[in-house]
Amino acid sequence: MSTSTGSGTAPGTIVRRFAVHDVGLGGAIVAEWIKFRGLASNHALAGFTLFLLLANGVAMPWAYVFRDRSSPRADYDAYPEMIVDKTGYVGIILAVLAVLMVTNEYRSGQISTTLLSVPRRTSVLVAKAAIIAGIAFVIGIASSAIGFAVAPTILAGGGYGYILETPVLLRLVVGAGLYLAAISVIGVALGAIIRNVVAAVLATIVFLLIVPVIPEMFSEYGTEITRFFPIQAGSLLLAPAGTDPMGPWVGYAVLLIWTLALFVVAVITLKRRDA
Repeated sequence: MSTSTGSGTAPGTIVRRFAVHDVGLGGAIVAEWIKFRGLASNHALAGFTLFLLLANGVAMPWAYVFRDRSSPRADYDAYPEMIVDKTGYVGIILAVLAVLMVTNEYRSGQISTTLLSVPRRTSVLVAKAAIIAGIAFVIGIASSAIGFAVAPTILAGGGYGYILETPVLLRLVVGAGLYLAAISVIGVALGAIIRNVVAAVLATIVFLLIVPVIPEMFSEYGTEITRFFPIQAGSLLLAPAGTDPMGPWVGYAVLLIWTLALFVVAVITLKRRDA
């Protein structure tokens, strides 16, 4: 702080000037983390996602052990990907959580304070994305690791099992985290682009669940087109090898392209609009 009696002021008037510190990305991330922890609904949605993924990791092996042996559709061997095969769609909950992290600030008017504290708007959006992506990554890693830890025991109780090589295990466990992180960043992007809570949540669900089905309804090439949408492409990282010609990592690269493209649009939109 400094003081002066600068020109244009009445004689004897003391003017105090305070230094303005530009909050960097690190400070923005800390601020977003504090805001995230402060809302019980954030904990509830993140915890619910973890619960569903853990439940799937336990339920799928049990379902295999007690499946109807007389059904032709149940005539298949146990496979490790069953532990994470619902991750693709459960991840939508984290995408919605990410949407709310952005849109709730617009609804409450807190976004004005946020942008005043962190004038670099790109840093605000990157910080929000970093927080939700980090949380999503941990949820994916934890849920899949626990699932793979308990599944062999459950399957062994029915006399079953599967072969799981270390590279595949690493792909599925780390891949669950990577997939959920990317999907959650899409939620941040759509929230920043649309801003309205209800509209952004509905748009996220429609974009991730309904839009990919539309090409199959109206085009003979619909199935091929659908493969390149975020969930369909990204889920290949958690699917058995050979499920799709793209393969797991190319499929995830397609998801990352969607994520990056939407995030860039969100950054441009945030910069050009008033809070």
